[in-house]
Parts: sequence; C-alpha cells; structure tokens
Amino acid sequence: MRLKGSVKRRILVGAVLGMGILFGFQNCDQTKLSLITELASAKSTGEICAIEPTDTESYTKILFVVDKSGSNVANPGTDIGAVYRMGTIGNFYQKHQTNVYSKWGMIAFQNSGALSLIPDPSGFTQDPAIMQAAISSLAAGDNGGTPYQAAIAATRAAINADINANPMQRSIYVVVFISDGAPSDYGGNEAAIDADVRDLTSLSDVTFSTVYYGPPNPTTSGRMQRMAQVGGGQFLDTNVDGRIPLDNLIGFKSGEPWVIKNFNVTNLNAAPCDDGSIDGDSDADGLCDKDELRYNAEFRDDSQKVFRMANKTFDPKNRNSFDPYINDSIYYKYIVFSEQLPRDCGPADLVDEDRDLANKCEERYFFSSSPSGPTQTWTAAMGQDGDPLNFDSDGDGFTDGFEFYMTRNKSAAMDRNNVTQPFLGIRLDEIFTKHLNWRNPYGSSAYDGVFRFNRVNENGQNCYTYNQTVLPIYAVSGVNASQVSGNPSLAHGPNENVVMISFIQSPERDPNGPGELRYIFQKISAPLNQLNLNLKVEAYQSYRVGNAARVKP
Repeated sequence: MRLKGSVKRRILVGAVLGMGILFGFQNCDQTKLSLITELASAKSTGEICAIEPTDTESYTKILFVVDKSGSNVANPGTDIGAVYRMGTIGNFYQKHQTNVYSKWGMIAFQNSGALSLIPDPSGFTQDPAIMQAAISSLAAGDNGGTPYQAAIAATRAAINADINANPMQRSIYVVVFISDGAPSDYGGNEAAIDADVRDLTSLSDVTFSTVYYGPPNPTTSGRMQRMAQVGGGQFLDTNVDGRIPLDNLIGFKSGEPWVIKNFNVTNLNAAPCDDGSIDGDSDADGLCDKDELRYNAEFRDDSQKVFRMANKTFDPKNRNSFDPYINDSIYYKYIVFSEQLPRDCGPADLVDEDRDLANKCEERYFFSSSPSGPTQTWTAAMGQDGDPLNFDSDGDGFTDGFEFYMTRNKSAAMDRNNVTQPFLGIRLDEIFTKHLNWRNPYGSSAYDGVFRFNRVNENGQNCYTYNQTVLPIYAVSGVNASQVSGNPSLAHGPNENVVMISFIQSPERDPNGPGELRYIFQKISAPLNQLNLNLKVEAYQSYRVGNAARVKP
C-alpha cells in the first residue's frame, strides 16, 4: 500500500526510556505490531535523569565575626591567648580550605569599633596565607568593650563590598558571630539589635549564627540565641553544648540538584493546519504543505496579497520561500495581515544561538507590548521581543520557536500566561504537549506521553520515567539543508520525519529561572515496519542560558 497525500501512520511507542526507547508501528494492512526488543546500549530501566548536582552554581562565603574584648584576658579570662577562638576557627578552616567554591572573611570587634582582618577590598579571600594570618592575629590584643553594633555594621559593609565586587557571582553568606559577653554599645535596646540583624540578612542570601563561649549567663546567651533565630541561623552555647566543632553550625553546599521541568517529543514535520487537522509539513516551517498550496491558489485573486508576495509563491519544500532570514510562517503574517517584519537582517542574523528553531532575525518578530514571565524579576528583565540567548523567553517551559509554530501568534513566546488559555476545554499547554491543533483539539491523534518523577539516584540526580505509545508520522517530501534555513538537523528524505526530543532543566532552588535545554533530532522513515528511536541522554546536545541573556541564571 502506497502513502497518499496526508495519509499518516501511527507509531506505537514501547515505553522504555533511558539510553533507548522502543518504537514500532502498524502497517496499513493492519499486520501485527512489531517491536524492537534489543536494548544493547541500555544502562538504565525506563528513566531519564537531570544532570548531577553541581557545586559550581554558588560560593559559600564564611565570615567570622570575633569578639576581642578585654573579658577574654581578664582574671579569670574566658579565652586567654584565644585558644578556643583560634583553635576552633583554625581547625575548621584547615578542614575546608581546599573547597574551591568557598571564600573566607574575618572581622574582629573590641573597644568601640570593628575591623576586617582580610586586606582584600571585598572582605573575603581564598588565599590560605591571608586567612592563616587573620586567624593568628586573634592570639593577642584583646581589650576594651564588646561593640555588637559596630560588629554588625562592619559585617554589613563587608557583604555589600563583596556583592559590588562580584555582581555576577551567586553567593551564600554564612555569618558566625562569636562572643563571650553582652553588647557595650546598644544601651539595652534589644529591638535595635534584632532590627540590625534582620537588615543584615535582607542584603542577600545571608544567615546569621551565633556562638556564646562566656560563663553561664542566661540573659547573654538568651540574647545571642534570639539573634540567631532572627538571622535564620543556629546557636551554640559552649556551657551547654561543649566546645564543639563549627561543622555542627556551618553546612557547605557540596551540590545543587537540578530538576526537569518540561519534557517534549514532537514531530517537526507535522504542523497545525487551518482546517483544524495536523498534517505534513515537509520544510518544518509551521505551515502544512496542503495549506501552502492552497494559499498559492487563493491569494492569486487578492491583489494586495500578491503585491506582498512580490511575485513569489509558497513552496512546501522551502522554509524560506520569500525571505532568506524569515521563515514562511512568519512571512505569512505579513502577506495576510500586513504585519511589520524585521527588515534590517543580515547574514549574522541567521544564527540560532539558543537552539529554539528561530534565528536572531525571527526572534525580533516575536513581540508583546505587555510581556509576562514567571516572576516579577523575570518580567522586568525580558524585554518586549524574543531573547536570542534564551530558548524560552517567557519561562513557560516551551521554546520560543515551538510556541510560534504551534499558534502562529507573535506574542506566544513572550506571554507565560497564554499556556493556561483553554480551547474547547483543553489548556494550551496540554495542546502543546499532545501536539494538537488549537483550532480543533479533538480533530487529530493526541500524543499520550506521561512524564513522572521516579527517584533520586545514587549520584543525587532527580530521575523520571517517560511512557508514550502514540506518535503519528506523515507523508512528506524530502528536503536538503539549503531548503530548511541551512539547518542540517531538519533535512530529511521522502516520507522521513524529523522528531525532536527535548527537555528543559533548571536548578532545584530556582525552578522558575532560566536553565538548560537538552535536545536531539531523530529521523524516522515511514516505510519501515519497526524502528528504534534513540534517546541516549549522553548523546543530547545542550544549550545553557548564560549571563549575556536578559534574564540572568
């Protein structure tokens, strides 16, 4: 039986996802389903995992704020020769100094002031010699009062200086306030102490922990415990807990888990058609082949459309029938609605740096006068047109190009809220995932993929399962790379479909932040009776949103 016109064959997918997935499909003569059962390259059973936790995403910056008042050496002194302070801090530093994602600071407070013992303008260092010198300097010179207020002010200044010196560096600040006595400069104003600690922790990702090592004193230890509570940190009283290591107080971030927030399988040679169906799209431009041929016949009687077509016609085998920088689905909006298009594009604009199947010129067409992202910060930064360095400009989990090709709406990629819009009772995000036509969501076969969290594996990765049994393919014409915007991944033979499998992942701490796109293209030949769709995750290409994008990671 030969394929005719838009005759489709349905692929039945055996759901084993990891290094491979099993696919088979029924022949037109309704012969028995034939499935590939060999998984020679498989090393996991039905899972796909986010990348391993990373410790490169943030620095842990430890700032010791140390009491050097006269009570340390009085008779009896609480810590003569700074034995406890030097030993505890020194041992902790020796244990963790090789952590390349840590930085260290030291502030000493006494008399009526406080002073950073780190000469770097930022107040933090990774130089062992500098840190050892700061620790050693604690051994002598204890005298005067216990100026809490000056110490907290100096701590605030150090963190502000580091933020200003390293604006692109994500940092976690761990303040450890160590004292043996009551404040000498707040005049008994406990509310002012709490307010200053609260103001300090509002600067950034800051926690404020306290250690009391003086003689038993419920009032003083209770005050320091309350300061730790206000500062979101922990409290140690050496009279109760003993002189225990700081490891019980400070936790390093050794890894930061990632989550997969959206997983998509989509046939790029299947487009939503004007009649509500899904049908073949040979050049993957978002226009059905049958619609392109129909436009040529219908538009020739409309002088305005003919004028805008400039004596050219839609070619189902050419993604750029009218303009080398703008694909036909975007140019269609100019022909039909006389929408303004980017006209200052050149060869440099052909690049699709963020891998969303829209080049830099086409991203300038994606536009919303009232853009919306997942957070106020995102919305404020995103601008009104597509970001060529962020594959998902509005942060809704769908790539910019995909959103436009599925809706032909120029604001779709800039409007996070559009995915909640219902069409005949089905939300747009479900229409996207099931690869339906919004004009008639019930008029075509729906993908039935199910993506679920499964477990955290031994490497700390969040792992998921994916199952799918329906993936229609279509009769299409073959195209070479020059016919599909120069993208060799979109080139294919006659009756061969290009399927894109992709997922978006982001750090668990910031699931609504820009993350990383992992993707692979698989070419499927319709005449085959069986096939193996390779989903080997290690083979995926990737693009991670960087600091040059409008919304920063």
